[in-house]
Amino acid sequence: MSVFADNWVSLSTDSMSLIDRGCRSHAVLYSAAIALRLTIFSFSSVADTLLQRVEFSTPVTSYKRLTEGVYLYESNVPPYDGGLFHQAPLLLSIFSFLTSIPSYYIVPLSYSLADITIAHCLYRIKQTKPSPTPLANNDDKGSRLAPHIVAALYLFNPLTVLSCVSRSSIIFSNLSIAMAVLCAQRGRSSMAMGWAAFAAYLGFYPAMLVPPLIMMQKPSKAGTMVTTFIATVAGLLGISRLLVGSWDFIKATYGVTVFLSDLTPNTGMFWYFFIEIFDQFRSFFMVVFQFHAFIFVAPLSIKLRHHPLFVVTILCGIMSIFKSYPAVGDAALFLGLLPLHDELFKYFRYGFLVTNIFLYSSVLAPIFWHLWLYAGSGNANFFYAITLVYNLGLVLLLIDMVYAVLRRDYDIENPNAIGKHVVQK
Repeated sequence: MSVFADNWVSLSTDSMSLIDRGCRSHAVLYSAAIALRLTIFSFSSVADTLLQRVEFSTPVTSYKRLTEGVYLYESNVPPYDGGLFHQAPLLLSIFSFLTSIPSYYIVPLSYSLADITIAHCLYRIKQTKPSPTPLANNDDKGSRLAPHIVAALYLFNPLTVLSCVSRSSIIFSNLSIAMAVLCAQRGRSSMAMGWAAFAAYLGFYPAMLVPPLIMMQKPSKAGTMVTTFIATVAGLLGISRLLVGSWDFIKATYGVTVFLSDLTPNTGMFWYFFIEIFDQFRSFFMVVFQFHAFIFVAPLSIKLRHHPLFVVTILCGIMSIFKSYPAVGDAALFLGLLPLHDELFKYFRYGFLVTNIFLYSSVLAPIFWHLWLYAGSGNANFFYAITLVYNLGLVLLLIDMVYAVLRRDYDIENPNAIGKHVVQK
């Protein structure tokens, strides 16, 4: 009996020691991430420059437009009448409260904490993710990334840091998506649909994540989850109607996203095309472009039905390319979800090429923007060309990921094919 007690005490002590070390590592990681962001925020010239960069701020996520909308809202002027503000009414209420607090660091700290929360969600998702089926030769054994590494890769990704400092409201959509995925993975279907509904309320496109989130639960819960999603969206729209006193916000937010009435340049592919297109063809191509963004949901959900988390990751990548107003913040979440699937890394073929494309576009995008608008020695083709290169990098990464998951599944079913070139006839 005494031996059993001694062993129990020893195990309890070891467990508490591990928990303490984990808490300390989290504290160091998250404190360093907050300190980095607040340090950059303290350089007002850098923060103000990022605030105006089209790579980080779009007409539907711009903090500058958000503050103008808040001013109109607090002055009892309809914020959606001027055609300048295109963000959700609940953000007006939230930022009206935050900006009323007499401290410069309240807003920066709020954005930093949102980023920390996303990173912690990724940590928990990685921690609770079921272990992938091992290969027959155990070739990928021991190649897993630790959960805190996944969180660190998100927090210290330059795209994540700069997007946070730009104060783009895309961070709240990313937070909602991360919370939805975490809740779905932990079996909390109602909360998952609630967060998914809030993400769709903020940005419309996250509605495509509902099918893979449902696939993460038992089939019997599908009807309840769809009902919860629809009811939550309806509730949020109703609350928004009470906040602003009319339904004008629907046309000013979702209408702008769908019909692309604001052609401000961004990292996407819509703006230049619809500047050049003839008016008589605009409606047709608008339907084609918007349908194209959602058309991948069904085939991915069917083919990869045993990998719902992977489907969520791929759809986040598709959103970062094919939505109406994409920004670097969309790619930051996609790249943050990528390390969750570290068992696929050994199958990637274009890693070096994709890395160089991102570096290439990151350097040349601000240069071409300056040549176009400030130096006058370039034109819109310069900037649009480099955004196409950036999107090419994302497309190649998506192709590589889909190839990797399919090839790994094939290797599991056909152990004799591991390491061999396979041609499908």
